[in-house]
Amino acid sequence: MNNYQNIIHYIQYIIIFIIRVGSGGYIFVQGWEKLTGGFTINGLVPVVIQNEDSPIWFKLFFEHIVAHTTGIFNIIVPLGEVAIGLGLLFGIMSQIASFFGAFVMLNYILSDMIFTYPVQLAFFIILLMNPAILNKISLKSMILYIKEKGEYKHESHPARRR
Repeated sequence: MNNYQNIIHYIQYIIIFIIRVGSGGYIFVQGWEKLTGGFTINGLVPVVIQNEDSPIWFKLFFEHIVAHTTGIFNIIVPLGEVAIGLGLLFGIMSQIASFFGAFVMLNYILSDMIFTYPVQLAFFIILLMNPAILNKISLKSMILYIKEKGEYKHESHPARRR
């Protein structure tokens, strides 16, 4: 029975690892394309404001905040996506990256940009629901494991033991 539980744990680790790396790679590519492709949020502002599917409070946010600070959002959105992607790809602060990934996907859904964002949101939620596994498969955890396994007690040369 114990062997069966170990197999289940390994399968969970593999699934969460694949979701983490896949989600990280996907959002990194999205951010990189925006960063290098001349992304601007200026065209999205009127679309969201006139959209019938977005909530009123979200439209007001776009009208009164985003519309007046598009320069900041033109920088924050791509850099945020790149940072989230790198965090998930390398396993650095994965839980925080997953939280902000979910936040970004919710904003895209509220903007009525459906595409693949619900699937990405579901993956970020799965990551957020598994903090212990995320911690165990993090870069820090892997470095500590390798360091622990690689250490050995080095005895000094007998002539130098005085």
